[in-house]
Amino acid sequence: MEHFSVIQSIIRAGLAGDRAALDKQVVRLRERMEKAGQIKEAETIDRLRASVSEAYDMAPSRIEISRTLISGERLTPDVNPPIDRETGARLCTLDFPNSDDQQPIYGDIVYETIEGLLQEWTNAEALRSVGVEPTRSLLIYGPPGSGKTVTAHHISQRLGLPLVTARIDGLISSFLGTTARNIANLFDFANRYACVLLLDEFDALAKLRDDPQEIGEIKRVVNTLLQNLDHRCKYGVTIAITNHDRLLDPAVWRRFETHVHIGEPELKSREQLISRFLQPIKAEEPTLRIVSYCLTGRSGADIERICLSVKRTLALSRDAHDGPGVFHALSTVLARSHYHDHTPARILATDQEAFISLIANDPDFPMKQTDIGEATGYGQSRVSDLKKAKRHLALMEAAHAQ
Repeated sequence: MEHFSVIQSIIRAGLAGDRAALDKQVVRLRERMEKAGQIKEAETIDRLRASVSEAYDMAPSRIEISRTLISGERLTPDVNPPIDRETGARLCTLDFPNSDDQQPIYGDIVYETIEGLLQEWTNAEALRSVGVEPTRSLLIYGPPGSGKTVTAHHISQRLGLPLVTARIDGLISSFLGTTARNIANLFDFANRYACVLLLDEFDALAKLRDDPQEIGEIKRVVNTLLQNLDHRCKYGVTIAITNHDRLLDPAVWRRFETHVHIGEPELKSREQLISRFLQPIKAEEPTLRIVSYCLTGRSGADIERICLSVKRTLALSRDAHDGPGVFHALSTVLARSHYHDHTPARILATDQEAFISLIANDPDFPMKQTDIGEATGYGQSRVSDLKKAKRHLALMEAAHAQ
């Protein structure tokens, strides 16, 4: 029987309840089918994985962690956060686990990294048998809007621990020595309670100490930060987030056991994000692929913003809430923007038929003309005519000439 060895592995992983291994073997089966020319079957597996992934996204399970890994008092909403003595500003905010939180959507590498970190907390004894402890410090970096802060909240939710988020505006002071003191007070607070400490906008505190633009105070601040990070590893989980990883002092990187880069979402992740953000509008696969094609290079936050605009535009129009309706609304939304650095988005913002000509002729966008016609409302016959006319070329040449 063809592919039987992979099917055996799928059954074995399913019976063992190992979702990560199960998904890995399903992907392996899909790749084999694609190589064997079974394209429709491979696409069916893609759809099944996407739907199952979305179901898991809606209800992430909290993991059970050993009490021996958590030290400190129970943090409750009636606990007052520490403050800056001079200004009275709070040094942090407190967030508590919410069962309604959705699991973030990641690419395979980031997903495996985050899940791997979380699973360490359920297998502490296995780790200790080889002389190591679960990871307690994580540095997340990447462009704005990529989901770094959402990831920190997700980890806090899965661990069932409150999230203590440092407030940069409260920590940084114009008074000499006060910033270092505030950092020490923040860590003392986090070490007292069982919690996850989140250091957002981390580069504001952990800048290069040899930066010629900074005064000597930054050296005192970074030294205090390093000392407290070293001490913190005895107590709880610490997550730092930055959009500007190149500004970080080299010594800071060594204080974090794991580094995770979260960039712009990949194709599969974009489609899942679009599907989520367009709800309750049910977008079919061809529509998701077309919208994703237009939003290549966009961050998760950008995708959410555009999808919300598409829903508002569609709600106020007379178009049906279907694929063609989403397509026309997306064109309208993109047309309102003044600048697009991605050619497909720029063409759709200018000329819908030229965009159809583009995707019909793009060898990296293998979609049947019938699917393009149904998703855009133009019909297969018109799509065929536009493909032959290559109407998009004039717009691309004009763009290159500018």
